[in-house]
Amino acid sequence: MSCFLYVFSLYYVSGNIDFGIIVITTAGITFLILAFFHKRIFSFIRKRKWLRYLLKVVLVTSIATIVFFEILMYQAQEDPLPNGDVPILVLGAGLINGEPSPTLKRRLNKAYEIYQQNPTTIVTSGGVDYNEEISEGEAMKRYLVTLGVEPADVLVEDKSTSTHENFLFTKELLALSEPNPEIIVITNDFHMFRAKMIGGRVGFTVYAAPSETPTHILVQTHIREYFAIVNSYLFQK
Repeated sequence: MSCFLYVFSLYYVSGNIDFGIIVITTAGITFLILAFFHKRIFSFIRKRKWLRYLLKVVLVTSIATIVFFEILMYQAQEDPLPNGDVPILVLGAGLINGEPSPTLKRRLNKAYEIYQQNPTTIVTSGGVDYNEEISEGEAMKRYLVTLGVEPADVLVEDKSTSTHENFLFTKELLALSEPNPEIIVITNDFHMFRAKMIGGRVGFTVYAAPSETPTHILVQTHIREYFAIVNSYLFQK
């Protein structure tokens, strides 16, 4: 029941259904089935040695990889910011009724803090979601301008639909010719490890400037990120 209550609260706040919510919902349905049919299910498993062995392998592997990924995510901490005119890339994180979500506002506030210390080019990266009429990139620019960023200092990248495309299209937008150009990347702390990994593949030297994740979505985001990291390792994106 707690899984369903958590999912309902997430949907009520964001109005979106993502992979993390789907996984939690699936877990809730699984626990519900176990509550009603646990005797039959456990009896079925006990009679099949190969199934018991398979479940143990899956459980141990899952726990080991989760711990490993959490360590990697923790180690991808904030880097000392580079000197000079290094552009800032803010990765999109969804809109709510055309406005940056609370998570995205935290990223943009972080970008503004850095911009105040050293005015530079800010790239706002994110395409148009299926239920929005404005791109994330454009909505992010509008928010930054209200904070005090000069409009001319913000470049909008409005085609991307993934972290890989965020970096790929940003590199094209900036028209950077030098090998491994430096860039300051702003995303949430849980997402920074994968962002740095993908940014490196695209050809950037990435400096991490993570923003904090709202407490109420920590479980959801870490579950989603676990599968996203596996996908990135398998498909190099």
